[in-house]
Amino acid sequence: MPTIDYDLIMNVIAVVMMPLIIWANLKNSGIKSPLHAYLWREHPNFMRVALVILAFVTLFAAVSLLADFGIISLAAKETGAMIVGIPFMVAAVVMMWLTGAALLKMARQWRDGSLHL
Repeated sequence: MPTIDYDLIMNVIAVVMMPLIIWANLKNSGIKSPLHAYLWREHPNFMRVALVILAFVTLFAAVSLLADFGIISLAAKETGAMIVGIPFMVAAVVMMWLTGAALLKMARQWRDGSLHL
C-alpha cells in the first residue's frame, strides 16, 4: 500500500475527474460558456484532440496508480509510460498546431468584426 503523497492524490483525481470531463463534453449537455460553444462550432478538431489528451492523462495516471498499488511492476510502469507517452507527444504537437490555427482564425474574425462567441 503506498503512502499518501501528492502524486497519489493527483493521480486519483485524474483517474476520477478526467473521464467525467470527457463524458460531459461528448454528451453535449449542461451549461456551456460562449467560448466552449464557439470552439466546438468553429474548431471541432481542436476540441477532439483536447479530449484525446485528457484520455492520455487519465491512462498515464491509471498506469501510475496500478504500479503504486503493486498491481503491476515498476518495469511495467516504465513500459506503460513509454507506450502512453509517445502518442501523447504526437497529440501534444498536433494540439499546439491546432491552437495556433484557432488563434489565427479568431484574430482574423475579431479584426473583421465577425467574431461571434
